[in-house]
Amino acid sequence: MPKLVANDIALMLKKRISSGEWLEDGRMPPERDLAVEFGVARNTVRRAVGFLEDDGTVVRHVGRGTFLTATNPLSIASMVARMEGTSPADMMEIRQLLEPAAAAFAATNASAAELNAVREAHKTACESQDMPTFEHWDAEFHHRVFACCRNDFLKEIHNLMRAIRNQSPWFEMKKRSFSEERRLVYCEEHQALLDALLHRDPDGAKTAMLVHLGTVGKNLLGR
Repeated sequence: MPKLVANDIALMLKKRISSGEWLEDGRMPPERDLAVEFGVARNTVRRAVGFLEDDGTVVRHVGRGTFLTATNPLSIASMVARMEGTSPADMMEIRQLLEPAAAAFAATNASAAELNAVREAHKTACESQDMPTFEHWDAEFHHRVFACCRNDFLKEIHNLMRAIRNQSPWFEMKKRSFSEERRLVYCEEHQALLDALLHRDPDGAKTAMLVHLGTVGKNLLGR
């Protein structure tokens, strides 16, 4: 079994916090007990807890212990914390539900300036010469489609999804699935979506987004 590192332990602790463990008194076990449980050095646990403290999940009080900052599992902060462990398969299912609808809204609601912003993101992505730059502008293209919807709540849901997909494990997965051939296919599919948006064709935009997400899902998940 691979040795656990601080990032792994932080993620496991966050999932346990999100599930309601330690909710009764709002206090985590001492670091020495967690170190024994995970079979790692105490300083590894200390780093893991430090990550949780940095993102506001816990607060440490010298001489008293480590306490949860959000003890209500139904709070927005708790729900967002639970989403951080979302699987790629679950994320793709939600994308396939939301993004085609967003594309249809965008075709109907976008201003000319907003459509130009989508076009600019597409152009920059197609001109990108390396994977990180392309990934940035690929994500920006989708972000600007959501901005065209003129629905702030939907846009913020997408911001949350984008933040989850910007985490290191997601980037590594996208990096492994990336190729120049696939980049060109993505650009072609984005062009089809952009054309539908510019023609104010909601059905065409919805279909183009579904086709594109089908390709992305196949490349990322192999299905």
